[in-house]
Amino acid sequence: HQFIPLFTALENTSKCRLLNRLISSPAMSESSKSWVQNERDGEAYHEMASAAVDLQFIFVRRGMLSATRSVRDIDTNSRRQFLYNIPVTSQSNDAPPFIAPPIELPAKIKARIPSPSGSKIAILVEENIPSNGGGSASESKRNVFEIWTDNGHRLSNRIILPSDKHGPVCTDFAWFGGISWSPDESALVYTAEVNTPKTTSFFTTPSSKTADTQISGGQYTLGVGKSEDWGEKYSSTALLALFCLNVETGKIGVIENVPGSSVAKESFSTEGGYVLGQPVFSPCGKTVVYTGWDAGAGGEMPRRLGAIYCFQRPCKIYSSPVSELLGQLGNPSNEEETFNSDTPFYCITPDDRLARSPRFSKPSGGTSKLAYLCNTKGFDTHGGCMALHVSDWDMSKGLVIGDSKKCVVDVVQLPGERGDETEVAGIKFPGLWLNQLPHDCFSPDGKHIVTTSEWGSVNNVISISLDDGTVTPINFDLLSDEGFHDKASQQFVCFTEDGGAIVTQSEANRSTILGYLQPSLLERGGKVAPSKVLANMPPISSTSFSSLKPESCFVPGAGYSYQIMNTQPEHGEVKVPVGLVLLRPDNSENEKLPLIVVPHGGPHTCMSTAFVPSYGFLCKHGRYAVLHVNFRGSTGFGQAALESLAGNAGSLDVLDVVAATRAVIDAGIADPDRVGICGGSHGGFLAGHCIGQYPDLFKVAAMRNPCTNIATMVTATDIPDWCYVESLGSGRYNFSDFRAPSKEELGIMWDKSPIAHLAHVKAPTLMALGMKDRRVPPSQGIEYYHALRAKEVPTKLLVYEDCDHAIDLVVSEADFWVNTKQWFDQHL
Repeated sequence: HQFIPLFTALENTSKCRLLNRLISSPAMSESSKSWVQNERDGEAYHEMASAAVDLQFIFVRRGMLSATRSVRDIDTNSRRQFLYNIPVTSQSNDAPPFIAPPIELPAKIKARIPSPSGSKIAILVEENIPSNGGGSASESKRNVFEIWTDNGHRLSNRIILPSDKHGPVCTDFAWFGGISWSPDESALVYTAEVNTPKTTSFFTTPSSKTADTQISGGQYTLGVGKSEDWGEKYSSTALLALFCLNVETGKIGVIENVPGSSVAKESFSTEGGYVLGQPVFSPCGKTVVYTGWDAGAGGEMPRRLGAIYCFQRPCKIYSSPVSELLGQLGNPSNEEETFNSDTPFYCITPDDRLARSPRFSKPSGGTSKLAYLCNTKGFDTHGGCMALHVSDWDMSKGLVIGDSKKCVVDVVQLPGERGDETEVAGIKFPGLWLNQLPHDCFSPDGKHIVTTSEWGSVNNVISISLDDGTVTPINFDLLSDEGFHDKASQQFVCFTEDGGAIVTQSEANRSTILGYLQPSLLERGGKVAPSKVLANMPPISSTSFSSLKPESCFVPGAGYSYQIMNTQPEHGEVKVPVGLVLLRPDNSENEKLPLIVVPHGGPHTCMSTAFVPSYGFLCKHGRYAVLHVNFRGSTGFGQAALESLAGNAGSLDVLDVVAATRAVIDAGIADPDRVGICGGSHGGFLAGHCIGQYPDLFKVAAMRNPCTNIATMVTATDIPDWCYVESLGSGRYNFSDFRAPSKEELGIMWDKSPIAHLAHVKAPTLMALGMKDRRVPPSQGIEYYHALRAKEVPTKLLVYEDCDHAIDLVVSEADFWVNTKQWFDQHL
């Protein structure tokens, strides 16, 4: 404690420099050094976490851009939400427009959805209501739609969503959820939970009014009182239905003419059926188009499997007429009505195993275009390349025009196989790698779709010609007018009223910038699109632990640099480069740095060049070179490369990681005697393999919720299909018939697991576990930890009781990364 007054007194001395001198002093005790080290690391993590710019709900209406920024708050273990309103001007001056200070949004606001004209805004609120009418500690929650009119200035209607209609509104806008305005702005369509059946105890005598609607003794029965959910992150999601709300009368009706319609009515089970989501109104306003996932009624989901990060779950696009329903909801009469008079639904994509993300163009000449992502064959892996299909929509009939379906961009097996010569970061066009299309993806003239797709190790903005399927990167650099940035990860957000575009740009050493592209962006033919910065948002402090003074704030582009590398290993049948993103601290050109290798999780994801504060923390403040490895099996490198990993997990991916590591060592960048590895989920799986198969190369490990024994994971995880496909190969999991693994299959799974190489492990290993993990059960890490401890391998276990697979609660995330840096500091 004697150092605290010294820190506060020396205002003109660098605190970091002072801490370094103190910690290296031989006069300091070990406990004092530990205290100083913790102080330094806490401040360093705070610097990086506060610089993150995580944006959502970005839209432009009437020349004003609105964006919500999510900020970590370590003090309260939560995320704060800040609303930015930024004027959009096409003037190409050097200075960004003046931005008013952000406004903090209350945590109860869950979504802000502007109407097409911008004259109305629907705000979804989650309210806590005292169950006893006030003053009670026991509270229940309800959803409310607030309808703001007069360009968002007047609260015209507060519509409480009745609990007897449905459960909570789904706000998972990255996948299942969706809220959409009707073209005339009189109604909303949204996705909400289907209520579970009403149950009572065997020992409760029901009243005469409830005897026919309640199930006696059903509280603990799966599919009745207990719902079969969709696994990790979806523990409260069983079935979702679609509902329409008239924003003037406040009347709500369920869309009944849908697949699996019986579950949305008074039901005695939540088994079977379909999960309905991603709804949008057609431009004619007569129809709702949406995605339906098989939840048991379609024959391909006898057991509901984990949904998050699993993009191969069977789904199709459907259309349901709603004219009669909307007419009845618009009737101000208070009489109860039955909304079941619309014509039946039909399936728009009956021959496609995977189809999702429906989007409409603006109507022209009595028709519109319906675009969506699909993969007709589907894939067994958790990620895959998608095709872009477009159909013509008849505005008068409210349906797809027969035989108008067109495949604009098909699935790509190998980069460049379409004949495209354009390269981004050394990779030719690898196909479309995205989970959803932007809501506003059609160009103003309706001739192009603009979207973001993974392209090797970067996220790239592309234009797709609907005429001939030509894919053209939209080249720009928000930080320079002279050229374009093929290393930065960029994202298309939406078009503006003048035909320009809102985009973002992020780099491994720069947090997200909001920018504007001039209306000529589609006329450049691959040349640089004129752009300007709209907002370069400064840090927002994450904790009271330390202050963010100008000299201690993160400086974008300073402290460390990054580069993209591609290496082509000799092994493997599919000859596609392994993508590398290397972070290096400043002033290290003449050093051989300690190296932390980071294989990503998934395994069918990709580590891009976007800003991630935790890896910047390790690189800048730990002075480690950080190597991200996009091994074969990653997204963004062609479907053939991705599928080559199926059946070869624990071998092909391990060899790719080793080849990437040796490439950096051979380049003279890293010290071969100081190599560590850090990974979560499948990245943790690879970390376990690497320290077991290559114990003389990888000296230290940090593992986060790793799979260590596939044989013991397969019957306890929400994704048993992953265990079969990655260890046995594609086609080895029967999605239409659930069964337990055979003795022979369990043997192969064990052979493909890190536990099979445990005898060779000698690397000190940090293990972090989220005890609510449904994806990789905590028993996996506990088993491995105790096995290492029995071998007297230095090991440490971090237990996060309230975390799931991601360990993304703010305090737990911060604790893990500070522990990780200190683990590498100690052992590397």
